[in-house]
This record gives sequence, structure tokens and C-alpha cells, in this order.
Amino acid sequence: MKLPSIIGDKLEPKFFSKHTWNADLIDFEGPMLSLYRDEQGQDLLYVWLDCTESTNRWGVIPVSRGALRGYLELEVTLRDIFINSSWIATFSTGSSPKRRNSAKITTVEKLPEVYLPDEDSFLTPEIATDAASKLAEEVTEDYFLGLDGDMYIDDIAAIPRIYQQLYSFHYGLEHLHRTAIQSTLGRLAGNWTGGFSAVHLFSGLNQVTPSIHRAQVVEMRYNSPGHIKLDLLPSLARQIETSAQQLRDNNAFIALEEFYSSTYRYFKENNINGFDDERDSVSHTLPPQVLQRLDELVSFFFRLMHWDDYRTQFGELNIDSLHQLRALLAYYRRLRKLKPYIDSNKLFLGESRLANKPSDPPPES
Repeated sequence: MKLPSIIGDKLEPKFFSKHTWNADLIDFEGPMLSLYRDEQGQDLLYVWLDCTESTNRWGVIPVSRGALRGYLELEVTLRDIFINSSWIATFSTGSSPKRRNSAKITTVEKLPEVYLPDEDSFLTPEIATDAASKLAEEVTEDYFLGLDGDMYIDDIAAIPRIYQQLYSFHYGLEHLHRTAIQSTLGRLAGNWTGGFSAVHLFSGLNQVTPSIHRAQVVEMRYNSPGHIKLDLLPSLARQIETSAQQLRDNNAFIALEEFYSSTYRYFKENNINGFDDERDSVSHTLPPQVLQRLDELVSFFFRLMHWDDYRTQFGELNIDSLHQLRALLAYYRRLRKLKPYIDSNKLFLGESRLANKPSDPPPES
């Protein structure tokens, strides 16, 4: 049996190398439809198309945020996604190490008709994986980052960037049940022992956040006052507000700063390097009493941040207490950068400042 010919341009294997697996949406004795993301943040569907005795052929299709949400909610068919795609990539896998030498990029018009899904190719509950169902359950809502006072271009750039990093971190904490999150955290924490930058922790978690759950900018309005209107998961926004509340509460902030300073001293006393530059260059095994103390510090940080719901599941990760603490301190360093904006009433979480803007005076008659 021979697979149908694909008319299109040849693709180099590196085209697929930066695609990150996110979740399997249909599984029948193996993945049949999976969600991936490329390095630019574009969601992709990997679709099983055809096979012979020794080869499987796959298709890769870009999918927009709206189309993915529609597909998960049974409003859009897989055929619709195929027909509306700007391109479709195909490749074959088999026993050969050069399994993607046959990769091509084409269009739906050139794709063999047999590869188009059926007219009623909805993601019904009978075929959807648990992961697909959970993705569909969580729905985003509008949320405001209220802005006021004098702002500069670096402020407008910094606030959304910091917020996105905090959001990615909370997405990871609230979705530790997802295999992609667990493997990403484990991989990143494991790499940290060789001098891994904490920046990659946040970008890595963002990379395994599907577009339907990412914080999307809906509107930006600023004329002192103004806002950035986002579409995001409300549960994560509430967790960030809980964290930010510890910055506004003077006693809580003093306790956090003391925790941060005392942890820094403990690191120095025990020759644990890489505290401020977020790089881990520990080359020796830490004694049990130090690891126990670090675990106590992790638990104490969770109490200071009022994150009691996270502690148990965070501890179940295959990450030692040193790397858990490093991740938490990296989060705090970013959170703390929002304090000057909050204290000076330039940033209001969950509130548009346009609602408080005085109305323009009526025109003179």
C-alpha cells in the first residue's frame, strides 16, 4: 500500500523542532489529535492522517484562539479548521531516523480529499480526552489593569510583562495535573542545576499555556487615567490579587522582605550560590539538615503569600526543596516590581480607571 502523493513545497525537519506539546485531544491506542505551540506562540494541531504497515502520516495545522475554543465547545468542526487554515504541513514517521525528510507544506486545496475530516467532525465527549474536556471547562473573562498618573513607555512595557510572568507562574501552579506542566517544571528545574536562568521558568510555563488560557490584550486605553483590558482566567487573576495584597499590607510586606533577606543570608552561610542572579551553580550535594531547612522555608513562603491551597500539590513535584525555593523567590522578585506602581496609585488590579475619570464639561452654548 502506498500513501497518496502530497503536492507542496519541501519542509526542513527543523520546522518541527521548536514545537512544544501541550495536550492530546483525541486518543485511540495512541494520540490521534494533539495540541502543540510553536515558538511564536501559535497554536498547532497535530492530526493523524493515514498509515501503511510501516509508516504513519501526520498533518500540522495552525489554529486560532477562537477556532480552538469553538472546537473544544463543539461549535466548530475539525473540517472547518482544515478548510480555514492558511497552510497545512505533512510529514511521515516510521522506523527510519530520517522520518521527516518527506515533510511538505501545502494548502487545503491541494490536500487529497481523503484527508479532509468528515462534515460532522466535532470533538464530542465520546472521543475527547480528559485533557480536552478540562481545557474546555475553563473559560476566560474580561479583566482590567487600571492605569493612572504619569506613565512612560518603559512603564507601559514593564507592567504587562511582569503581569504575564506572574500569570504564567500561577497557571503552572493551578494546572499541575497537566502532564505538559509537570514535565516542563521538572525539565526546567533539572536544568537549573547547570546554571539555568529563572527567566526560562516563566517563558517555559507560558509556552505550555494554550492560547485559549493566555492573557490576551483586548483593549489598551490611556489618557491618564486608562486601562489595559485583558481576556484571561479569572481564578488566576484573583491569585495575583491575593499576592499583591501582601505588598499593600505593610506588616505582610515587612515579613516578606525579612524572609527574603534571611533566606539570602542562609544561602550565603551554606555556600549556596546564585541567589540574586537567578543562576544555580551548586556543584555539591546539600546535607539533609540543609534540605530540611529549605523545605521549611518553602512552606513558610506559602503561608506568607496565603497560598495554602498550592502547598500540597507543589510538594508533589519531583523537584527538591532548593529548586522549589528558587522558583518561589524568582516569583517574588517579579511581584515586588509592581509595588511602586501599586503604592503610587498608578496600577489598580481588576479595576478600570476610566470609570473614575471625570466627565468632560458640557460644551458652552
